[in-house]
Amino acid sequence: MNRLLCTLCLFMAMPMLYAQSSRADSVSQLIEKATSVPEKARQLLARSRIAPPARTAVQAMEDAQQALALFQQSGDDKGEVDAYLRISGLYSIQSKYAIALGFDSAALGIARKAEYKQGIALAYSNLGRNVQQLGELEKARGLLMESLQILKDAGLERETADVYSRLGVINRRLSDFKASLQYFDDGIGVATKYKLEPLLAILYMNKANSLNESARFDEAIALHIESIRIKEKLRDERGLIQSYNNIANVYTASGKPAEALPYLRKIIAQPGAARERSSIGFTYNSLGTNYSLTHEPDSAELYFKKAVDLFTQTGEQGALGLVYNNLGNFYIDHSRYEEGLKFLELALAIRQKSKARYDIASTMNNIGAALSKLKRYKEAEKYLLQSLELVKGNDSYLETGIYKRLSEHYKATGDLEEAYAYQSKYVSSKDTLLDENEALNMVKAQSDYEIEKRETALTMEKKEKAIRALELENRNKTIWFLVAGLVLLGALLGLYVRSFRLKKKSAVMLEEKNKRIETLVRELHHRVKNNLQVVSGLLSLQGNRLEDGVAKDAMEEGRNRIQAMSMIHQRLYMDQDLATVDMADYLANLSQSLALSFGYGAHQVKTEVALAEHAMNIDLAIPIGLIVNELVTNAFKHAFRDAAQAAINISLQEKKEGLSLRVVDNGQSAGAAAQTVASNSFGMKLVRTLVAQVNGELQVDQQSGTAYTILIKA
Repeated sequence: MNRLLCTLCLFMAMPMLYAQSSRADSVSQLIEKATSVPEKARQLLARSRIAPPARTAVQAMEDAQQALALFQQSGDDKGEVDAYLRISGLYSIQSKYAIALGFDSAALGIARKAEYKQGIALAYSNLGRNVQQLGELEKARGLLMESLQILKDAGLERETADVYSRLGVINRRLSDFKASLQYFDDGIGVATKYKLEPLLAILYMNKANSLNESARFDEAIALHIESIRIKEKLRDERGLIQSYNNIANVYTASGKPAEALPYLRKIIAQPGAARERSSIGFTYNSLGTNYSLTHEPDSAELYFKKAVDLFTQTGEQGALGLVYNNLGNFYIDHSRYEEGLKFLELALAIRQKSKARYDIASTMNNIGAALSKLKRYKEAEKYLLQSLELVKGNDSYLETGIYKRLSEHYKATGDLEEAYAYQSKYVSSKDTLLDENEALNMVKAQSDYEIEKRETALTMEKKEKAIRALELENRNKTIWFLVAGLVLLGALLGLYVRSFRLKKKSAVMLEEKNKRIETLVRELHHRVKNNLQVVSGLLSLQGNRLEDGVAKDAMEEGRNRIQAMSMIHQRLYMDQDLATVDMADYLANLSQSLALSFGYGAHQVKTEVALAEHAMNIDLAIPIGLIVNELVTNAFKHAFRDAAQAAINISLQEKKEGLSLRVVDNGQSAGAAAQTVASNSFGMKLVRTLVAQVNGELQVDQQSGTAYTILIKA
């Protein structure tokens, strides 16, 4: 099957490769037959524009430079402007933006003298593109607006599509998403009208990037796939690398880093990837981000540093600011606050020069978080509020993240009223999880694309068989009987293919349904966990306002019970198995969390799980977790006089008669503990109720400390 797919891909690529090679050969013949210098120069310039693999970048540059020399020799000012602009474009592709600006300026000067309107407009457009890459966004926007106005006045609608695309990108970076999407829609309209497929692919990709920043992830995925379809048809290797990078960014932003990594690895595996230095730099940056999210810090740091080195070499300030920001954020997430702050300050210095509001806000938000961790609260508050002011009201997921950071900051400083206000804004803003329709739309778009590729491959296979059959018929008419046999074989093959497609379609639909169900179950557990954490946070805030010690303790006990259930649901949506919980990991984390909440060290609680399988059904895991929560809480509250000597052992073992759960402490206050055990407190009532629920028996031994043994019958 793999060999068949490789062969089909080769057949699909051959027509495009042949067309490009044929076009290059045709233009080469016209160059040889040219009877005048200007005609030869125009054909050389046309050949330089033929896309790879028919022409390499070096060959394209040689043709453009030779065309420029011939235009200068013949005194053709317009041709000279076109040649300068083509050379500028080739240097831009190589990320040599400063050199490209020199050729743009030369083209603009000549175009003005010759009153060449199209040349003037395209020179302004090129200047805007290269100035943007060097980080001067407001200046770039002004140049592009000038270009657009000239093109409109001259009636050159076809040339406006590229300018609309560039204006959309700049407005996105300036945090004006509404204007950004409008420019992309205008460009798409022009590109569709004039059938400018390469430019249409770029516009779809750039619009998808703006939708991604606006947290409209399902629409972004659909547009990225449309862009990839066009680029695959055009054999645009450089464009595909950019699209793979950007579609990976959508999965990253929507909380699916594991689905982003295959696209990024696909870029590294591309044969011509090494030539696309700028795109590879962004790929390294994305790999760093996603490896960080999948908890592979060594790989994350390695790729971030690779991206820094590459963008330092190319001089792309905007890209360097992005990587510094992400690397700083990575260090903060790993509690390396001083290192993180250093890189974030470097990022902010670069981004403030470009005046990119969204980028500046993102970095200020991260600096605020770092300063808060370092307990530099006044500085942290200033950065967080400034970042919110830059993006407030644009409905981006960055705005939602700043609300969360501000809530955490005010909680840390003891300003519980402000913490509650920002927590409420965070909860009421757009959920950071995808809703059901968005998740299903993303899956459906990806699935439709894969099905379309398979159907195209099968169609090409049928066409190749028909061509071979016709060739055999023309060569020798004596093989009609063989042809008839081939026709019959083709009919049988068609039936087989139809049967195969039906089975494949059924399999895809079943897989999609299973994924949808799994997604919904994960969403359910995630939302339950989130809701429990919101309740826990509200109890914590309310408890901090209470002065009555008994009431505060009751609030804290309630919060611990909710936390025990929340941890169950967190593990369910993170693990592969959605119905069971790893009890060894769960009990260890639960007990350590309780120890820390009472001011004890995590090492003072030891857990031991001796089961044939550590995975336990949720119906049994939740009662066991709540029982352990109550007994450990009881021990920390009543059993210890000397905190340094405190020790609690928790064991869960499988025996012939059932499961044995033991919670043992070495407390010295046996009398107090005995009263607690015999009391009708809510905690002990809850323990007895839960023991009865799991069909268990409770035994208490207080000879040395207190030992609770619960036998859960099989």
